Amino acid sequence: MNEKSVIEKDVVVVGSGGSGLTAAIVAASQGLDVLLVEKTGLFGGTTALSGGGIWVPCNSLARDAGLADDPEEAFKYVQEVVGPTLRSDLLQAFLEAAPRMVDYLQTHTSTRFAVQRGFADWHPQVDGFRADGRLLSPVEYDGRELGEYFVQLRPPLSEFNAPGGMMLSISDMPHIARASRSFTSFKHIGRLVLRFAMDRLRYPRGTRLTMGNALTARLLRSALDVGVELWKNAPMRSLIREDGAVKGIIIERDGQPLEIRTRRGVVLATGGFSSNEAMRKQYFPFAEHHVSLVPEGNTGDGLQQAREAGAHFDGENLSNAGWVVVSVLQEEGGRVRKFPHLYLDRGKPGCIAINREGKRFGNEATTNLVAAMHATGSVPAHLICDHKFIKKYGLGLVRPGGFGLKRLIKTGYILTAPTLEALAFRIGADPDNLVASVARFNRQAASGVDEDFARGRDQADLPMGDPAHKPNPCLGPILHAPYYAVKILPGDSTTTVGLRIDDKARVLDADDRPIPGLHAVGLDMNSLWRGRAPGNGANNTLSLTFGFIAGQALAQPWRSGSC
Repeated sequence: MNEKSVIEKDVVVVGSGGSGLTAAIVAASQGLDVLLVEKTGLFGGTTALSGGGIWVPCNSLARDAGLADDPEEAFKYVQEVVGPTLRSDLLQAFLEAAPRMVDYLQTHTSTRFAVQRGFADWHPQVDGFRADGRLLSPVEYDGRELGEYFVQLRPPLSEFNAPGGMMLSISDMPHIARASRSFTSFKHIGRLVLRFAMDRLRYPRGTRLTMGNALTARLLRSALDVGVELWKNAPMRSLIREDGAVKGIIIERDGQPLEIRTRRGVVLATGGFSSNEAMRKQYFPFAEHHVSLVPEGNTGDGLQQAREAGAHFDGENLSNAGWVVVSVLQEEGGRVRKFPHLYLDRGKPGCIAINREGKRFGNEATTNLVAAMHATGSVPAHLICDHKFIKKYGLGLVRPGGFGLKRLIKTGYILTAPTLEALAFRIGADPDNLVASVARFNRQAASGVDEDFARGRDQADLPMGDPAHKPNPCLGPILHAPYYAVKILPGDSTTTVGLRIDDKARVLDADDRPIPGLHAVGLDMNSLWRGRAPGNGANNTLSLTFGFIAGQALAQPWRSGSC
């Protein structure tokens, strides 16, 4: 190995997702000299691929909108959701810091949020549940504001976009549904299409950014504004450890080793281990079928280096990842497209999930259908619908209106048959059971009550359904031939297994003492939720909140004891 060059910084942040960017912004905005290094050639990490929402009890935006909340009730809610393994010290730190994080970013940076109305917490049976106000979404952003960094921002999952690649937001969905009936909606969609067409004359993709791409772009712009130095294609090779403390990192840049010495500390924000095959086999059930949606660089680098420095994982979790139902298309030329079945199809009226026995195995409108797949061994499974459904809502990569249906049938991604019995043979399911399952589901759809899995009973299910459909937004019959199926697999959008930290995001050793100079945030810290999240945006909010906490601690070492 060639002789290493050496530079010195106050803080080095490893990873450019929401947690790393937030930590860097907060530290730099308080006068520290901050370098952020990114392993891959794109900034944004997992956050750029996400829905972008953050779950923040007692936030000021909801309060200004007249939506009351209470920190003690939020504490009780999370306490009951997570159970006895909850770290109460971290929960208290989160509930105090999360609203301050929102206000700080809104006041001091280009980051802007809005209350996403109509999204309830995920556990309505638990004390402290709120039906509205805790989910904030990033305000859409003009990618042109990033200048040369626009092309360095990790694009969203293409499967979230409209045909051609135009980004959409949740607020666009009602306009899409009404575009043929409402002139206002038609104009709204028309303006989006026109802007996208003009963008494509000058840029590789549309500049109207929504969801996680908007959040990451705003954070990236903010990091640039406060003077964070940003390096891409700069993977960390090791931590620099001296006398029990972390004094910096060694990275590779332009093929050469570079030693970065830190005066205040290192923040690990490398994104967990979803792209590490060996760790998936160790921590994920049905690993041979598992499909991850996270960036290719999330291979557990921060976790492995920290454990070599004396850190350890924070005990057993309820679940080791944030699970997502995924379907996969193998295209000619070797490209693999992964579609996350979040809210566009499986919870809508007239779609069910069937296992190899030809039976339903869970509530298709629940946020965590993968848990039911794991528990019942329904891996792989299939989503089933009829012709009327696929034309209205789409199915997987088939867009609403049936766009792409013929092509995707030809590729084998969508399987179709004129009868349910024939479809059962095509998907390898028991035909008698499939026919009986659909008949039972149709009877329950007519009554509006799912007697088997209570689909559509809880408020948390309703955003997955169709509010215009009665009597139950999530239940509708499967009647109109031909019938369609798409194979679904368990996947993840995040890992939850991570390092044990304290309430200042300092990494702890085996004796629960802070390792001097080492912080961990985002997916490198063990999830506060321990695999049972309280609501939409709960993973993003941990990233931004503990990034905020780490940045504050590094900027005030006399108070946090980081040095």
